[in-house]
Amino acid sequence: MKQRKYGWSHFFFSLMRYWWLVAIAGGAVAIAVTYKSCQTNPPAQLTVVKNTRIDLTPEQVQSVRNIGEWEFMSVSTEEFVEWHRQRTFGSDHLVRIYSGTLRLGIDMAKADTNWFTSLPDSVAQLRLPRIALLDANFIDEARTRSFYQKGTVPPEAYEKMYAQAQSAMKRRCLTPKNLKTAENNAVEHFTRIFKSFGFKKVEIEFK
Repeated sequence: MKQRKYGWSHFFFSLMRYWWLVAIAGGAVAIAVTYKSCQTNPPAQLTVVKNTRIDLTPEQVQSVRNIGEWEFMSVSTEEFVEWHRQRTFGSDHLVRIYSGTLRLGIDMAKADTNWFTSLPDSVAQLRLPRIALLDANFIDEARTRSFYQKGTVPPEAYEKMYAQAQSAMKRRCLTPKNLKTAENNAVEHFTRIFKSFGFKKVEIEFK
């Protein structure tokens, strides 16, 4: 029986006929190598941390406090005050009209050192001083005038009338309604400021 001789051409054509087997084998080897590499050197994991806290610089916080007195409401008023003294031979009489403007607001110099806190979710927490009268000397002496005067008026009479006018003006102007209005104005003003810094919500407490 005559034996056939097969050359390189026959081997090549046989290899091409079964190319898909070669491809599968090569893919299996690649997967095995990749799996081994992942087992030995696992890939690094990425963790995304979302920071929702807004950090203001100390200079920004201090700039708000350095403004000092913040006026959120002013009330102009007048007070009619009368003084009378009866003497043995005659009497002394004085009528004055006092004018003044009471300024209601916040004195940031009285704020605590921790008056501002930045919370998560872009929330600003503020602890502010209560609304108060900013200037106790609110009577305008230049606008105060004597309406009627008779006889001799001692210096202590002027002091008594001034104190009486001041007390009456406070009672009339420092009402719960006016204080609440000034407080609402303060909330609106500070909310606008801190939202301009990037905060979404501003919580304000007066203490």
